[in-house]
Amino acid sequence: MYHLEVLGSVVMMLAGSSFAYIVKDGNCSLVSANIPVLDNFNLEKYLGKWYEVERYEQDYERNLECVTAEYTRNVKDGSIDVKNKGFLAKKDAYASFSGIAYISDPLLDPVVAKLNVSYGILASGISNYWVVDTDYRHFAVVYSCTPIDDSESVIEGYWLLSRTPKLTEELQITEKLRYLLETYFVPSHVRPTNHSEAL
Repeated sequence: MYHLEVLGSVVMMLAGSSFAYIVKDGNCSLVSANIPVLDNFNLEKYLGKWYEVERYEQDYERNLECVTAEYTRNVKDGSIDVKNKGFLAKKDAYASFSGIAYISDPLLDPVVAKLNVSYGILASGISNYWVVDTDYRHFAVVYSCTPIDDSESVIEGYWLLSRTPKLTEELQITEKLRYLLETYFVPSHVRPTNHSEAL
């Protein structure tokens, strides 16, 4: 039985913020062993624009608000173009970064919602992108695990996405999201994403 030790739960605190990276000992296979992943995944329904509702803070997203992610199919090779955009209030400017994603095992039937995404901004170059759950119309819960170069530790990612800037308040959905967050993630290290006009 492997024991995963959270390094004091958090080892890298963000300056001026109570939100922190989630860093764990081990490799991604071990760390993510208990994270559920949606099977029978319909990629075509998942494509399009999503609004970020909340997340674990990440270095490349630090202090970004009004974050959106847009996924489109690349007809040439079947990959998925990923375009992220967010507003950095301190600079009164938008920041954007792009990547390419693809299904980790496209031959599985049904398709499992495990993708790999490559961002030039990631030190490791590539990260996994797992859809824990989605109804395609209102919400998506996403998990990632990224190795830290030259170490035996990883950084975990969590995102709650919505098709609209404000998440639905439908009781069945909010109860499901609360269960997923409290069961598989660390609620105290989740930071909300502001989509207000008054930034």
